[in-house]
Amino acid sequence: MNTKKPLLLAASIAALALTGCIAPSMQSMGSAPMTTAHQPKISPAGEKQIDLSVDAFGTIGSTGLNVEQVNAGGGAATIGFHPASAISPLFVSASVAGYAGTLQFGCNDTPCSRTYNEWLASDDGDKDYTFWNIQERILAGAEFNIGSHLFLGAAGGFQFYQGGGDFESKRDRLESQHLVKNVDGKFDWRPTASAWFGPRFGENGSAGAISVEYAITFAEKVKEWDTQLGISYFHPSGFHGGVFTNSNASFVASLGKTFLF
Repeated sequence: MNTKKPLLLAASIAALALTGCIAPSMQSMGSAPMTTAHQPKISPAGEKQIDLSVDAFGTIGSTGLNVEQVNAGGGAATIGFHPASAISPLFVSASVAGYAGTLQFGCNDTPCSRTYNEWLASDDGDKDYTFWNIQERILAGAEFNIGSHLFLGAAGGFQFYQGGGDFESKRDRLESQHLVKNVDGKFDWRPTASAWFGPRFGENGSAGAISVEYAITFAEKVKEWDTQLGISYFHPSGFHGGVFTNSNASFVASLGKTFLF
């Protein structure tokens, strides 16, 4: 009887149990859904609408997938188009966002390996790393009014992202040392989808609207999908603000203005 293979398997399992040899996943900070809320349609049903939304957003001391102390800020711009007549619920939009900041490596996803935890405890593992990201997103979707005070919508499309800084360079080096596993690159893209709903206040939304939105950027494995949940208030003047939580930042605040053309 050949006992060599069972012995090797037992040794591997014992080594895993003793060292906790699981490489934590790392990803670009641009992989999470873009931190911009969909602007509910302002123009009356059946009328064409072209809108431009500009937003500023930031986070302090957030946590994300195996990162912590995320301090960052940036801005975004979105242009949307609703056609006229019976197809006015349909829309297309294009967005671009950029942001930058600092973060620290962490371990909050899996029981990380002993060697990775030892690196985290070192001066190199305890320092702040810079990062920057640019995101581009294209969406197509539809939004419908339910009666005079409720709306809901959904959209799908693609999100592209590019990144750089010390964080990107370091996670590449850590992967080459088998300390982490990168699930994406500095330049990548993902399919994305979102859905939202909320109430309008006052006659024809004269007191504004609140929207709750859930968004996903899809990856090859379900456990690598990035999600975002946000709640925003839209004033009839075009000003709006919201708070978000996503896979890369536990709390993000946003403030912006929408212009109609």
